[in-house]
Amino acid sequence: MTQSQVMQPTKMQHRDASGRLSRVAEPNREQYLRPSDGRLTPLAVQGTEASLELSITQRSDGRNWSYIGRQKSRISFTMRFVCWMYSLHLKSKRAEAEGLPGDGSDFTLALIWIPCCILLAIMLIIPQNFEGDIRNNGYYDPIRYRDWGYAKSPRNRYEMENRTDVPRKEVDDMEDEARPFLHNDADGDMEMGPISHHTTTISRSLTPGDTYYKGSSEDLPDELLPRHFGPRNLCFLKDAPPGPLGCETRRVSDWVKEHGHASTDFVFVSYTRKQFSVYTEEEMATWKISEEERAARIQLTERDRAMLLQHGIEAARAANKEAFWIDFECIRDLDNVARSTSHSDDVYRICDIIRVAHSMIIVVGPSLESQLPGGTPEIYGPPSMEKWLEQYGSRLWTLPELLLCPPEKRIKLHMAGIGPVEEIAKRNIAARGVWRDANRVRQLIDHYESTIHLAPLELVSIALECLAWRQTDQFNPGDIAYALMGLLRRRPMVTPTDSSFEAFARLSLANVNDALLERLLCMQPIQRNAPWYEIKDAWGARLWDIEPRCQVAGIADDQTVTLDGTFGATIQWDRMDQVAFYKRPTVARTFAKIAVRALPAYLIAGLAILILATQINPVSTTLLAIGLVFLIPAAIVTLFAPAMIWDLYRGKFWSTQALLIGIEGVPDNLGWVERDLFGLDHGRLKWSVAGSTLSQHKTSKDGECEAQPPNLSPPPADFENGTDKERLFTLIDTYSMTATAFRAVRPPSALIVCGQEGGMQRAVLCSYDWQSATFAREAVVRVKTTVLDRMSRVDRFRFALRRRTVEKKA
Repeated sequence: MTQSQVMQPTKMQHRDASGRLSRVAEPNREQYLRPSDGRLTPLAVQGTEASLELSITQRSDGRNWSYIGRQKSRISFTMRFVCWMYSLHLKSKRAEAEGLPGDGSDFTLALIWIPCCILLAIMLIIPQNFEGDIRNNGYYDPIRYRDWGYAKSPRNRYEMENRTDVPRKEVDDMEDEARPFLHNDADGDMEMGPISHHTTTISRSLTPGDTYYKGSSEDLPDELLPRHFGPRNLCFLKDAPPGPLGCETRRVSDWVKEHGHASTDFVFVSYTRKQFSVYTEEEMATWKISEEERAARIQLTERDRAMLLQHGIEAARAANKEAFWIDFECIRDLDNVARSTSHSDDVYRICDIIRVAHSMIIVVGPSLESQLPGGTPEIYGPPSMEKWLEQYGSRLWTLPELLLCPPEKRIKLHMAGIGPVEEIAKRNIAARGVWRDANRVRQLIDHYESTIHLAPLELVSIALECLAWRQTDQFNPGDIAYALMGLLRRRPMVTPTDSSFEAFARLSLANVNDALLERLLCMQPIQRNAPWYEIKDAWGARLWDIEPRCQVAGIADDQTVTLDGTFGATIQWDRMDQVAFYKRPTVARTFAKIAVRALPAYLIAGLAILILATQINPVSTTLLAIGLVFLIPAAIVTLFAPAMIWDLYRGKFWSTQALLIGIEGVPDNLGWVERDLFGLDHGRLKWSVAGSTLSQHKTSKDGECEAQPPNLSPPPADFENGTDKERLFTLIDTYSMTATAFRAVRPPSALIVCGQEGGMQRAVLCSYDWQSATFAREAVVRVKTTVLDRMSRVDRFRFALRRRTVEKKA
């Protein structure tokens, strides 16, 4: 049974790291993997409020986990008793430091000192642990997880090819970066594909006049044909006496057979469908529009198609070329019929076509809405030209066309239906100031004109930022990634079922991109509902500032990848155990520990010997002396026992048991947290300086960096669906002795280190979606690098950028 079969919500079963199947009794409740045995366990979360004061409303309050409030301290009662005694003294000292009158706390302590010392000696008879238990050899609690399923698109194709439960043909058809971007079509035109699978097909489909590729398969680089060498169809000029010059659309391979290659140079015509109607009457028949609007659109289509073709004819004639390329004529389905909404793979080959064009023209005009019934007509003129050019530049597919057009020829700007034609160099078009991302577009243009060189990571990052905000008439959900794909060398096969993230992830894995996807996972979005392609970090870091510590091993699902090589730890939410610590061993400290621990034995032995001596007649002076030898030191130790225990366990630690503890809410002070963890509050637990976006710090009077309580300003906007709200949580790290406040929708049960940046580690806080066996990102925090010394590796696991939401049935 595979993981995909086990994880169906209807079965309510979960397979843990040990292979045990367990039925989930409360499927709607938040679960986590218990670090002691790896079993799936309902999540109970402690908080800052006292448990007795919690009402039923407070306990639920939209949570799908148990909120148990503040828990009782697990520190030994003897240590708590000593803390209570000295709290009186500390209270008096604080009042003195603040210049307030004394409240008599020291006098009260003096009165109760001796009775308390006697009571403390009695308490020490009961065996207790003052220093906590060491567990996991001092390491953080591990994440006991195992991925039992297959990745949808593994990084190493061997993992998919050797499956025995899938027929060989089905495995061969599965997509990865080594599979073809486009398939061989029915007409015999050669398409891209790996040599190992398609050598015979390629050699059979090539013809002597084919413009795409000439040579043997051994000449193909990297077992891939990176791009096509020319367009499949072109509009060729033809004389039509006595009428005007016309054109006809023909297959390039047929034209080459008749005329040779010399006459296949062409002009590329670029426009946007927001300004020109090119949809056929057959395509508009399925639209839900009024008959009046349909008739108007049909009339506009006849006019706009003729107008665009005329501009193409004029541009080709002006360039002294015999052909031009325009999408609604030259992109054709397998039935050789041109459709504006063609499903042909040529839609994603335009990048190859523009690269080999002689030159490019841009045709702009008034928006289509202004020309329909009820629209406001626009005035032709220079001001309108800038507005139309801005609308043209806001479209998704026009940016790759602009970047890849030939730099040696100036771009010609045509205003629909009228002249004159304006010529402009590609390097200057961003300076027109009509695009809001002109600075980024200029960097991309400079890169493709080779005046500057962008690293692969910079190129993809800047291009994705430019493409993300542009609009398009969507062909597939992954169109943003497919538009970006045209700018890169390696291109995976277009898959209509891919989401935008899946398409981008496969593109990222297929190219040398300096671990772009791994870096993206480490970023903290500025807004929780931001889409994945908004590469903006809440700390202001860029992708190249982050050095990944993991590897994406495959794509599991939409916004879900398989990660390997990470460090991680489980967060404990239900209680605060006494934390073990280690202090520098000295002679005085060793002697004090022995004296305090042996105090009950000395007292009992001394009293027993004295009682025995008095029972003997006459009284045994020898036994009496021996009893006093035991009793007098014990009495002295009893008198100073509170001070000795206080001195033993205060001050700085050399090392502590590594543990991550979560609290819902933010403590008003960290004193009670430190007391619950270590028994004494000596200010050792500090707020993190830069652990989260809520962290704050200032310069102390000595010029040092001093941590401050977190900034608890109102949270950002809720999720898009308006049901999941962010809450405040606090993460306590007992190894680095820091507390970090953060916001998340759910209490994360695991901390996974995925990268490093700015001298700290980027740790992703994840909740566990048991139904898909996926860790989902809730927040990103920064932790000290030293925590890696106490963390274990996490087995390959599924990671999602966002928790999967289950749609409610109406």
